Amino acid sequence: MEVSQVVQLSEWLEENLSDVMPKFTALVAVLQNNSQQPSQQPVTQPLKELSRALADMQTSELSTLQLGVLENLEVAKLVGKQGKAWINHRVRATTYDPATTFQTVQQGQQKLQEAQRLLKAFQTSAGQVGFSDADKVDAPTPYVFNVVFQENAAIENVRDWKKTATDWELIISGVTAVAGEKPEDVAVVGAQNGSIIYTLSATPIVTKILATVSKHIASIANDYLDFQLKREELRRSQMMSDAIEKDLKRQEDERRASGKATILEAIKEIAPSAKPEEIAKLEKAVDRHIKFSEDGGDVDFVLPPELDAEDEDYDEDLAQTVDDVRELIQDYRSEVQKTKLLTYVEDEDEDEV
Repeated sequence: MEVSQVVQLSEWLEENLSDVMPKFTALVAVLQNNSQQPSQQPVTQPLKELSRALADMQTSELSTLQLGVLENLEVAKLVGKQGKAWINHRVRATTYDPATTFQTVQQGQQKLQEAQRLLKAFQTSAGQVGFSDADKVDAPTPYVFNVVFQENAAIENVRDWKKTATDWELIISGVTAVAGEKPEDVAVVGAQNGSIIYTLSATPIVTKILATVSKHIASIANDYLDFQLKREELRRSQMMSDAIEKDLKRQEDERRASGKATILEAIKEIAPSAKPEEIAKLEKAVDRHIKFSEDGGDVDFVLPPELDAEDEDYDEDLAQTVDDVRELIQDYRSEVQKTKLLTYVEDEDEDEV
């Protein structure tokens, strides 16, 4: 993960918490009063204001790796729509125990403050050793994305490595063919271990096409998760039957087929001059990308910086392209984060943040 991405995360958290923290403090004050004083104060209004502020945090501006940093700092569930769900669950589900509610919410606020402090300290240290430009990306173009090999898509041996290289060569070949470019125009600018992450750099049009494909695949994945949740609910209520299972499978297959058709139509709008053989090549790339995603792999796009209209070399057309790519990436991230909300389950008996 680039240092600049951590710096951007620090700035994002500082900017967003400027609105959230005062509302957190107001709610904590009411909860403290209710836990220590006989006269009870209403929590509805401060809870509503904090919930709104948390929901307004644009987590779609963060990459998957940046969200991973927040998870490591144990605050990912305290921001954005997850944060709204968490605070409402805590306050509404434990109102019978004011002392526990107060302590839990106060600990949540302290976690956020500590995360902000640690990221700010990192940003200061990075600046002292020369990483002063938060928007700087060490790549041939500012359009960078990370391919994350994890879960069933993890690379565990040389055979996996070879297969993965073949799959991603096919995916990139399909995308670049439609874009009128060559696979070798997509550069590998970094690699990391752990789950194995390759950082690639591409042109705006290639990034736009790949982000479009990824966005629609994320939407298909959310629908699949919906089907899984329906299956679990039917099994729990003992209402599942072979006929229902067969019908759910049919709906899944239809959703996958319609989703794939939607992807191809969306790409044709971006690249209307693409030839039939190039679209056919892209179709194979989409199949591999869907399989990669189903296996748990992830494509994590870095949000390119907006162009400054005051710069001497400002190009209006390029600025529009950057804005289009930024919007597309944020749409994709929103789809990915819907999955987190769908799978967000909290243990009601666990009082720790």
